[in-house]
Amino acid sequence: MNVTTTERVSLTRKVLSRLDIQAEALTRAPRITISGGDRVLIEGHRGLLEYAGDRIAAAGPGCRILIKGEGLTLVAMDRSELVVSGRLWAVELE
Repeated sequence: MNVTTTERVSLTRKVLSRLDIQAEALTRAPRITISGGDRVLIEGHRGLLEYAGDRIAAAGPGCRILIKGEGLTLVAMDRSELVVSGRLWAVELE
C-alpha cells in the first residue's frame, strides 16, 4: 500500500482531532505566547543565543526565535521555557 504525503497529513489531523491532542505536543515546534504586547512566553526553546535590551534570540528546534523591542528583560528561564518582558515590536522565526 502506497500512501501519499497528503493522505498522511490528513490521517494525522483526523487522529489528533479524535484524540483531542494538540499538534504541538507531537512535533518539536516551539510554542510562543504573546500577552498584551509586553510579555512573551516561549515553550520548547533550546537555549539563549543573544541577549540585549532591544533584542533577545533563542534557539528553537530547527529555527531561531528573535524577539525585538525596547527595554527587553529576561524575566524567567528554565530548560524548556523562557519569559521576556518589555515593549515588544516583533517576534520572528528565522
